[in-house]
Amino acid sequence: MLLCPLFADAQENYFYINWNGNVPLSNKEYVDNTSGRGIKIGYRAFFGRNRRFSAGADLNWAQYDQYKPKETFENESGAITTDYFNYIYSYGLTASSQYYFPLGEKERFFPYVGLGLGVNRNEYTVYYNIYADSDKAFGFLARPEAGILVRIGERRRMGIMAAVHYDFSTNKSDTFDYKNFSTVGFQLGIMMLQW
Repeated sequence: MLLCPLFADAQENYFYINWNGNVPLSNKEYVDNTSGRGIKIGYRAFFGRNRRFSAGADLNWAQYDQYKPKETFENESGAITTDYFNYIYSYGLTASSQYYFPLGEKERFFPYVGLGLGVNRNEYTVYYNIYADSDKAFGFLARPEAGILVRIGERRRMGIMAAVHYDFSTNKSDTFDYKNFSTVGFQLGIMMLQW
């Protein structure tokens, strides 16, 4: 509620939608494949006349999967032998801020560094043929990021955005012995400018 007046006063902003590829860095015995299935959307509002600082919100989704060869699992009631897939469905919501380093006088290139803080929800699922076991977990999410905005033309309202980011989340699953969740990612997409 405290930020609402700031957003109302901001006249220059942009929306974006990006493809988001990620590489898991933690618990690689569960999933270690790079994921090309991700998307990130967001909104930023600039503050001040020189477009050095912005704040906004991000929403992201990613899917990770890993094939595991045939294994035998034993418990009190018997045993099962099967191959299986480990999946992670990850959803994040952050409030974020960025600081920009505009290049040149034509206002076309805007390198930036930023930080997002929010929540992350992961669903951990193991698929055994037609059966599945799953567990859901929420956690705190921190996302430092560096990137660049490129305005296609001096007067055009479209642009391109590229960034790298590191995600760290406190998610954990006792069911699958999964502690914390961290990834490094790359995003590339388009933005709609309002200036």
